[in-house]
Amino acid sequence: MKKLTLILILFTALTSISAQQNKLMNAFSYYRNGQLDKAKEAIEECILNEKTSTQAKTWFYRGNIYLGIAISKEEKYLNLDSNAVQKAYDSYNKAIEFDKEISNEMISPQSPMIGLYVCSEQFYNKGVDLYSKGKYKDAMESFDRTIKINETFGMKDSSATYNAALSAELAEEWDKAKKYFQKLVKINYSQPAIYISLSNIYIKNEKDTLKALNTIKKARTLFPNNYNIIIAETNIYLSQGNITEAQKNLTTAVEIDPKNPMIHFAVGANYDQMGRIEDAEKAYMKAIELKPDYFDAVYNMGALFFNEGVKVFENADKITDNNLYAKEKEKFEFMWKKAQPYLEKALQLDPKDRNTLISLKQLYARTGQTDKLKEINDKISNLK
Repeated sequence: MKKLTLILILFTALTSISAQQNKLMNAFSYYRNGQLDKAKEAIEECILNEKTSTQAKTWFYRGNIYLGIAISKEEKYLNLDSNAVQKAYDSYNKAIEFDKEISNEMISPQSPMIGLYVCSEQFYNKGVDLYSKGKYKDAMESFDRTIKINETFGMKDSSATYNAALSAELAEEWDKAKKYFQKLVKINYSQPAIYISLSNIYIKNEKDTLKALNTIKKARTLFPNNYNIIIAETNIYLSQGNITEAQKNLTTAVEIDPKNPMIHFAVGANYDQMGRIEDAEKAYMKAIELKPDYFDAVYNMGALFFNEGVKVFENADKITDNNLYAKEKEKFEFMWKKAQPYLEKALQLDPKDRNTLISLKQLYARTGQTDKLKEINDKISNLK
């Protein structure tokens, strides 16, 4: 009686194993026949079974099935699982854990390793799609999958790394963005923007101007005439108060892009700060010639003349000799006369700019233009 019971238990166990193996074979057959919905259902049953869930081929087949879903051109299959690529990726890795050498020439991909390579392409495509939809963090993670898979094959995917870096930057994942940009800088990736982005991270997030400057200096050796790199380096010099080096860069920038009004304005502003008034005037004038409605250039030109007039006035105010004072008075009145049309033009361009209004108020008060002073005071009051 005991022998009969043992035989029955053994028979039941063998029957159960056989049934699970049949389900695994069914999943395999459904996959080969393109019946991905049935293949998915069958393979998930195998995953839940303790016997088949520890077999490499179960996970291998599962990887292929989910990869098939991910790349299917039939909507009914494509909609079976929105996370199919990830499940394929996880399944292939699980299969490799059980058996690194597993393969089957009757199906495609023929092995989990080949499947992972195909997954890397799908993660890349998914990343592009997520990026276009503004889902930058998800896009970053998808590109990162591509990077990691390719690294297992000894490959450095600079394109995926670049896209991951851009996605991380837009997602404000600064530590990850820095990591990706550093990788790209290390391989001298031929995109000037990466050096600027990494430099900005050092400045804004780490307050490390030295690292930022060294990053940009490397970029200057690779892209000596790149306008954006030159401007980025100039901005660092200006933040350090290194006006001389900043001016050298701006001179180079003008040579590269002589019809860019913003560069001439920057040159003017730098000369203005250095106290080189005539040079500043020429640069501002060039910016205005190129762009007559350039508010900043127009305002700065007016402010330049007005402030110079104030300096002359303050020095003249100390003079006791009437003849000498008269000569100085001609100078400061001349400077204020030059300032007025520019400041009034600036007000036309931006009627609500408070700095322009205050400057005109001071100018009208100093030159005794009472009607205009009243008008400007009314405008200031209306702003409040």
